Amino acid sequence: MRGRNFFSRLPVASQQSSANVIATNGKLPSSEFGLALGFVIGHHFLNMQDLHYGYWPEGLPRVPQNLAQAQAHYTDFLISHIPTGVKSVLDVGCGAGNTARKLLERGFTVDCVSPNGVLTGVAKQVLQGRGDIFETRFQDLQTERRYDLILFSESLLFIPLEEAFTKALSLLNPKGYVLITDIFRVPAEGKSPIGGGHELPRFRETIARFPLAPTLDLDMTDGIAPTFDLLDAAYREAIQPAYTLILSRLEARYPWLMKLVKWKFKKKLRRYEDKHFSGRRNGLNFKKYKAYRLLLYRS
Repeated sequence: MRGRNFFSRLPVASQQSSANVIATNGKLPSSEFGLALGFVIGHHFLNMQDLHYGYWPEGLPRVPQNLAQAQAHYTDFLISHIPTGVKSVLDVGCGAGNTARKLLERGFTVDCVSPNGVLTGVAKQVLQGRGDIFETRFQDLQTERRYDLILFSESLLFIPLEEAFTKALSLLNPKGYVLITDIFRVPAEGKSPIGGGHELPRFRETIARFPLAPTLDLDMTDGIAPTFDLLDAAYREAIQPAYTLILSRLEARYPWLMKLVKWKFKKKLRRYEDKHFSGRRNGLNFKKYKAYRLLLYRS
């Protein structure tokens, strides 16, 4: 996840073009579609400026209205762990560009990688020409530039580990850094209701084969978990009633068609309902099945 209405905060001249970005881009893979949709909804209703999870400090009430503040705390926490001496950063999977914007405001030179056409368009509006955005997958990036730090903020989970580290090393200056903040799967009994993330033991085994020395490993899991409680409540208390209401309306207007649809897509509908409306995608299960870590390595 790297989203009061975002477009209303842009300069007037750019608002129409931003809306067109959302409306006119072509097909997206399901994972990228979900990110783009989450961004649009989050910006509109919660003034979200990012797509990453919120990192909740002590004392901040766990309510939807504070999600944007928790996300801002996440970004500030991440930036506070960039080592002294770093000047140039490559933000891999820059999302809506807000992290890159904050890095630029703090004096870093920043380029971005963005494979998501919708979010690339939004990031361009946010950055307004400052830094380049490479519109490609990270593992396919071709550039002669080198960086002091490669940043994976909730983007490593989308990239095969070996390809990620090989490419990162090829783009680093001597003694450069790799900074990762991301979700990982941890060994636990039963099947996790929450998807995503590389297996943490495999991650550690894989990165140990590369010339990247660990310098920092911080567990952020407890501070990230409240985001999942909010998401779970949103699905059960808002999205599920709306979903049920829409189905009921369609069944009343098109009874035979809906019987066919529900028969044809019975398994898919059941999987969707079980995934999102079971009440299991909460903070407690997040802490059971996942770990969220900030990891810093030096080449």
